[in-house]
Amino acid sequence: MSFVLPRHCLRAFLLFLSLSGSVSGLARDPWDVVKDGRPLFNPQTFFSGRTHSWGIFETRSGDPSKILHTQTVGHWEGGVLKFEQDLEIEGSKKSHRSWSIRRVDAHHYSAVGTGIVGTARGEAHGNAFHLDFTIDAIPGNPLAHLHMSQWMYLQPDGVTMVNRDTLTKAGVIVAEITEQFHKDR
Repeated sequence: MSFVLPRHCLRAFLLFLSLSGSVSGLARDPWDVVKDGRPLFNPQTFFSGRTHSWGIFETRSGDPSKILHTQTVGHWEGGVLKFEQDLEIEGSKKSHRSWSIRRVDAHHYSAVGTGIVGTARGEAHGNAFHLDFTIDAIPGNPLAHLHMSQWMYLQPDGVTMVNRDTLTKAGVIVAEITEQFHKDR
C-alpha cells in the first residue's frame, strides 16, 4: 500500500519548507541589526541621573497581566555606575533594587545587584544594550531562579529607551516585559 499526498497538501508542504528556509536564512548575529544604530547607547550616561519607566508584564501566551512602573536614580562612584530603583508592580508590594554596573571594556559590562544571582553580563553596540542574568524571583528559594534577557534600545531623541525582557525557566518562556524608559533632562 502506498501513501500519496493530495496535490494541495503537497503544495502547502513545499510552501512551508520554502518559507522555513527563507526565515532561517534571516537568522544572523543580533548585533548586525543595531551595531550602527544612533545615538550610541552608553548605559553609564543613560542611567546617570533620574529615569522613570512604564511597562507591562505579558504571560507566556502574550496576554497583558500586570502593569509596572519604576523610578531610578543613578550616579558614578569610583568608576562604577550605582543606581537605586523603586519598582511598583500592580498587585504587589513596592520593592527597591540597588545595582552596580562596571564597564569591563569598550563593549562589555558586569553588574551585581538586588535580586541578581551571581553577576550579570552586559554588552553594548550601536543604540542597543543587552543584559543577561539570573534573578531570584522568590528570595531564598533556588527553585525560583529565572533567567532574564534584557534588550534595551535607545531611541533617536536620546532620552527614550525601549526595553524588552524575556524571563525563562529551563529554556521555557515564563513571562515577557515591554517597558519604556525616559531620562529626565
